[in-house]
Amino acid sequence: MTSTAAEKTPSRVDRRVQEFRARVLKTAESLFIEQGVEATKIDQICEAADVAKRTLFNHFPTKSDLVLALSRESVSQFVALVDEARRHGASNRERLQRLFDGLHDQTRDLGPVHPESVGAFFQVALGTSDGSEGEVRLSSAIRALIEAGGPEDLPANVSAETFAELVLGAIYSTTLEWVHRDDYDIERHTAQIGAFLISLLPDTNP
Repeated sequence: MTSTAAEKTPSRVDRRVQEFRARVLKTAESLFIEQGVEATKIDQICEAADVAKRTLFNHFPTKSDLVLALSRESVSQFVALVDEARRHGASNRERLQRLFDGLHDQTRDLGPVHPESVGAFFQVALGTSDGSEGEVRLSSAIRALIEAGGPEDLPANVSAETFAELVLGAIYSTTLEWVHRDDYDIERHTAQIGAFLISLLPDTNP
């Protein structure tokens, strides 16, 4: 028992590495969001995070590695949001409402974001071989949310797989519109699309 617990407890070195990576990623994310990935220089990240360039390169050899790590974190956060909605919703209508409310709140809390950084994260998370695992995780999480309800919790003649694809596609499309349109109100559109998808589901409440 004691040896197993010791094996699960991170060593001092492991904790320092985790703290270092977390500090660098938080700093990089803030700069990417403020001024975009392309405009952000490694020297800026090192100065703001108070780390040596050589040490940073030992963990993140290129700026693309920083973007990849942040994209993976974003995927994990989104999957956690989906899982929470699945666990706490009593019906598919309520699960989707919780999910889109969470997406709306995240977007609002994030504040102004440089669109180029969103595009870079999105491309890495979903548009590259490195991001294929993340795409599968997102798809599986959405499908599990929809499958949490039975056939009576879906529109007539629509499978859980098909409706899950519709939900995920709607989220992808709003993200892409946000990246490419300066006038796109992501908060309003997220709420509207969520409301539309929910309206397609039967009301199973007594």
